[in-house]
Amino acid sequence: MKTLLTVAILAIEVGGVFGSASADAVAVSSGEIEVTISVVVEGAPVTVVAHLVDPGDDRATVTLANRGGGEYAGTSLTERADLVVVFEAIWADGSSNLSRRVALVELGVDPAVLLDETTGGQEDGVITLDAATERWGWAAIALGAAALSLLAWWALADYPKLRPSEPDESSDQA
Repeated sequence: MKTLLTVAILAIEVGGVFGSASADAVAVSSGEIEVTISVVVEGAPVTVVAHLVDPGDDRATVTLANRGGGEYAGTSLTERADLVVVFEAIWADGSSNLSRRVALVELGVDPAVLLDETTGGQEDGVITLDAATERWGWAAIALGAAALSLLAWWALADYPKLRPSEPDESSDQA
């Protein structure tokens, strides 16, 4: 009952022939989540799908099953990211309707579930980094040290050598 109430509170209107929509996600590995998406559609479409889009990356299409009463739902395994969701209702005459774009967080997914555990986090004020980030950090420090060493060598290589001072002619004329 508590989850049904939470889903009802987090449901948002996505526009057009689509009524309320919601989503829930569960982490299944360090880089993947299982997303369950549901939407209410007016009328009797032949098929309802959800397009999960990662801007600049992949796109997945999930066919949503009719659960009765105009509600359609489906589950997809995807990467951990706040994906953009666009619902599409396809009608018997071949036409279709699209919803407005909504992010998974807008649909009710907890942002903490979307964070990849290997990209770092913060526990008790301590920032932790994954191994790849640490390697790049050490490489950057080594490159900086090498650049400073080269700069020092270059600056000192052309430095005039100190020679025993010759008497200054201007001081003799005084």
